[in-house]
Amino acid sequence: MKRFLLILLCAAGLAGCSDPQLEQLDQTLEEIRRSTEGPAASVVSTLPVYQSLDYRYGDMRSPFLAPQGVREAGHEGAYGDEATVEQTMSALTPDQQRSPEPLERFELQTLRLVGTLRMGEQQAALIESPEGDIVSVRKGNYLGPHHGFIDRIGSQDIIVVERVFSPQQGWQERQVTLTLEE
Repeated sequence: MKRFLLILLCAAGLAGCSDPQLEQLDQTLEEIRRSTEGPAASVVSTLPVYQSLDYRYGDMRSPFLAPQGVREAGHEGAYGDEATVEQTMSALTPDQQRSPEPLERFELQTLRLVGTLRMGEQQAALIESPEGDIVSVRKGNYLGPHHGFIDRIGSQDIIVVERVFSPQQGWQERQVTLTLEE
């Protein structure tokens, strides 16, 4: 009796798994297969004719540069006369001929100051690179991709002066401080 009941329940469960719409799905698939005979429907009947366009603004100022009046006013306001602008720009221009130092390939925010020490009159700092290497640096060493050089080493921090170029103002200096994390 138990076997009969078990067989009856299994049969009812299997009957519930059948899908009454499978025949409809089979019919739809068969119609699709029959309709694909013959050439495929064309999505684009003809390509449009190429028409060249004249760019009317080619002789005007580039939209990516400040107007000449703004550039000149920005230089004069910051530096004075034009000769002083050229001298200041050339004085701040980084030396492109020097060989790069190991920490120049890393962004400053990825470098970590792990210690400072004094050896006689010399102050040194220990910098950890993102690769886990510890590098000893002194005043005047370069780090970071923006021509940053170490200007001062304190007991808890170092000051890095970066040189960045701006089309409106030329070469500019900015200070970044790396602080000893405790």
